[in-house]
Amino acid sequence: MIIKSLKSLYVNNKDINLYNNFNILRLLAALQVVYRHTVEHLHIKNEMALSVSSIISYFPGVPVFFFISGYLITMSYEKNPDIKEYTKNRALRIFPGLYMSFFIGILILWYFDQFSGVSNMQIVPWMVAQLSFFQFYNPEFIRDFGVGVINGSLWTISVELSFYIILPFLYMWLQKNFSKRVSVLLTISFGFYYYIHEISTNTLIYEKLIRSSILPYLFYFLFGMTMYKYRKKLLKYIENKVVFYFGLYILVSTIHTNLFLYDVLKQVIFSAFMFSFVFSYRSLSNKIVGNNDFTYGVYIYHMLIVNVMVEKGISGGVQNLMTVLVLSLACGVLSYFLVEKPFLKMKKRSLFKQIHKNN
Repeated sequence: MIIKSLKSLYVNNKDINLYNNFNILRLLAALQVVYRHTVEHLHIKNEMALSVSSIISYFPGVPVFFFISGYLITMSYEKNPDIKEYTKNRALRIFPGLYMSFFIGILILWYFDQFSGVSNMQIVPWMVAQLSFFQFYNPEFIRDFGVGVINGSLWTISVELSFYIILPFLYMWLQKNFSKRVSVLLTISFGFYYYIHEISTNTLIYEKLIRSSILPYLFYFLFGMTMYKYRKKLLKYIENKVVFYFGLYILVSTIHTNLFLYDVLKQVIFSAFMFSFVFSYRSLSNKIVGNNDFTYGVYIYHMLIVNVMVEKGISGGVQNLMTVLVLSLACGVLSYFLVEKPFLKMKKRSLFKQIHKNN
């Protein structure tokens, strides 16, 4: 009865988007990152595993996170622009899970005796950075542990938090002449993206800082914002057309060139493909993961698992790849139900509260 009512509501008001594939898209993006990192750091040599890694490299997970954030966080802010509540909701979404993973990371480093002989002047700044907005900071005393970074994936948290901070100002500034102003920002961000990926040697300090900032990734977030703003007009060109956009993206991905405009086109088509995936076969996500979003836990714990295995000298073999995938999924489930969800319930309002209580 409830499902029928929700379907009826969806038919009458598509803008509510009660049925979509955001959760499953996020989970697939996280698993892509886990898979690629595991193959790389555990030196998996299995031919099939390497082939899969090569194929999924065309569908990078991190840009998916930024794109989805642009769409969903804009929606959340537009529905409730109260800054205090907006800040509280964003903090509840990020920090409880982040702090728990940091605590477990501390325990891992302590177990492997990484703090021995390390002064507080080294430890405290690192702890402050990890618990605030500078998760990309990596001190010297961790460089000889595991892969050299206890949880290297967390650099994206810094970028994500930066998006959260600038969104209210960005939203307000873009209200007047949206298309022209967003085009200027897209061009600037694409310029930084092209520089980092095609020109930069990534050896200079300022290049590393740019790579860890929002500048080369802002265009993904802006794509999400734009998709949300023009969703009613775009939906008829996107909905249930995921096969078409998948084929189009595969086509452009097979052409290798360093041309700036071609790279722009590829990213636009990739964003269209993601958007179409979200609004095609809408019941897919609900059937697989329901209203639960295990993505965050999968993402923030997988490198802790990989680091432990590297430190233990465990490498190679498909069984180790599967172990990381299974343990990461288990951590994602546990993190969601034991840490994230209890704090998310503290939100006064929640995006898609009818069924998406975790957004």
